[in-house]
Amino acid sequence: MNDYLRYGFRLLIFIITNLYAFPTYMVWMTLLTPLRLLAPKTYWWMEAHMFKMLECMVITWCDSGGYKVIECGDDIGLLHDKEAIVLSNHQSTGDTPILFLASYLKGLACGTTMWIMWILFKFTNFGLVSVHREDFFIDQGKETRQLQLENLKKHLKESYLPHDRKWIIVFPEGGFLYKRLESSQRYARANGYPVLQHVTLPRVGAVKVILDTIGEPYDPVSSSTTEEGGPVLSPEAANVTSDHQLADDQLPLKWIIDITIAYKNGKPLDFLGMCIGYNPQEDVLLHYKAYRAKDIPRDEEALTSWLYDRYCEKDALLDYYYKHGELSEEVLSSRRILPHLRTSYIRFDVLQQILIHLFFIMSCYVHYSFLLKPFLGLCSSVLSFVF
Repeated sequence: MNDYLRYGFRLLIFIITNLYAFPTYMVWMTLLTPLRLLAPKTYWWMEAHMFKMLECMVITWCDSGGYKVIECGDDIGLLHDKEAIVLSNHQSTGDTPILFLASYLKGLACGTTMWIMWILFKFTNFGLVSVHREDFFIDQGKETRQLQLENLKKHLKESYLPHDRKWIIVFPEGGFLYKRLESSQRYARANGYPVLQHVTLPRVGAVKVILDTIGEPYDPVSSSTTEEGGPVLSPEAANVTSDHQLADDQLPLKWIIDITIAYKNGKPLDFLGMCIGYNPQEDVLLHYKAYRAKDIPRDEEALTSWLYDRYCEKDALLDYYYKHGELSEEVLSSRRILPHLRTSYIRFDVLQQILIHLFFIMSCYVHYSFLLKPFLGLCSSVLSFVF
């Protein structure tokens, strides 16, 4: 009975938070529209901060429910203000809030992220916000695939670059694991590819379009050096300047961040279950590995092979983790080009969360008192005069 009371209380908090947070974001960004026209860089900088505060709502829902994230691997915090493709395996709706938690404390990374997501997410509570900040919605299906890729190329030039976005979140598997695993395994057997158990063979289309459109050109000499083994970059060396003029001939994207999400015993959490609290309170492991864009081949066959290799590595990592409850020594000691991140929990500032919630609540009050209430009063006066 106590559990059901807790679920009900958390559901109420979830609903109330949605009611005051999302409209407040939209009202503030609407009021700032003149700035979008007169000083677009300032507008999108402010939007990034507003979106980061909005993500704090998700942090509150998940962190307060006892869902903790452990991160290890490369220190991708060094790339918080760098243009990068973020590749992640995709198991459930819980993957999205987990990636929110992963990026929240890494500078303004979460605020300057562009998400590539299934078009149906446009109709969720985040949908209107995503439309406003110009995330990219992709419609699945073979008949529209080429058109979608052409639209993505256009979107990168017209939205990603002008709005000074940094990380591009991509789920190359194209859907949840449980939906695609069987068909992926059939395809692998029929074409002589590795038959994976914990991830599916990724689709290369979106990654290739991004690299071809804004990625630093492929350097086979650099790639050969990387394969033979090179020095780990210092934080200063990794912190390549991100300042660039948005000229047509400049290609700013220099990094690929590979994230592997590992749920306990291979049982993924779901978004609503984490928010309400009926999912088991279990830790989620995130393993990071960074690659330089100039080391990645652009030929479709070679790029497909490279991407398949990464997902074979993910599959092996997950298989060992599910069996032993920890990462293998081979994974932990593998060569890296960024400094190693000490395995640790991501910890959030509760006071900061409270202050951000107070900001949204006070904003909601101000918007009601000085915008909505006078508008309703004016409508009432007009109706009374007419009728």
